[in-house]
Amino acid sequence: MNISEDELEQRLRALFADERLDLPPPPDAGTVIVAGARRRRRRRHTVQAVAGVAAAVVAVAGGLTVIRVHGEDGTAVMSADGTGISVKPPENLTPGRPPEPSTPGPTGTQSIQASAPPGVSTPPPPRRPSPTPSPSRLAAVTSGPLLAADGFGRLKLGMTEADVAAQTVTLSDAQAAASCTVYKAQGSGVPAPASVVISKAAGVVAVTPDVAAHTAEGIGAGSTKDQIFAVYTAAKEEDGSVFAPAGAATRYRFLLGDAGVVQTSLLSVTQDCAG
Repeated sequence: MNISEDELEQRLRALFADERLDLPPPPDAGTVIVAGARRRRRRRHTVQAVAGVAAAVVAVAGGLTVIRVHGEDGTAVMSADGTGISVKPPENLTPGRPPEPSTPGPTGTQSIQASAPPGVSTPPPPRRPSPTPSPSRLAAVTSGPLLAADGFGRLKLGMTEADVAAQTVTLSDAQAAASCTVYKAQGSGVPAPASVVISKAAGVVAVTPDVAAHTAEGIGAGSTKDQIFAVYTAAKEEDGSVFAPAGAATRYRFLLGDAGVVQTSLLSVTQDCAG
């Protein structure tokens, strides 16, 4: 059976208007409704309070970290939100000693210059002075004639006046003393003019060239005292001169000045008239 919409609406209105469908409220309906509203209000306040306390507990628990330090091996145990984290100290950390820095500071001139602020000029590092060569490494003196350990050219220690004349050496400007005579010796028998001391008993006992001469060991004009002692280890210093052994019965006398050796002489060890 087909019913139009208007007819269906009229039937529903008639049904809802029927008094048999009305339910009379109980006598205490108002009291029950008020009591139920109060219970719901108290329950809502309780839930709000509990929620606030729970939020505070969660915030405090989330912000707190419990740290336990174990002194046996230096391990620190950190726990947060129920999760444990174990942290061990560096291996180079020892009791009573601070950890060593892992990055060294700037060393050397280049590091210092690199750390200087821009625009500030850094002075260059000072130059180290050149090391002074040891006396044994100083250059040997070879300038001038050679004054050997036994004489000067063909003029030898121990010769008499006659022996000296036989070597084409001319003696002049004699200055006689009690036992010795000083001469000026020159000629083809000597490399250069020289002063010669001749003893009546021992012959020629001293020869001093007038020009700068050198020894066979490389000591001569300009040689330092340290160089003399480096070459002649048995040398001795006396009255501004250094005496050094030359041969078995001879020795050198080096007269010193501000610039080193200024004069070299050859002397007999056994004599009666010369230094």
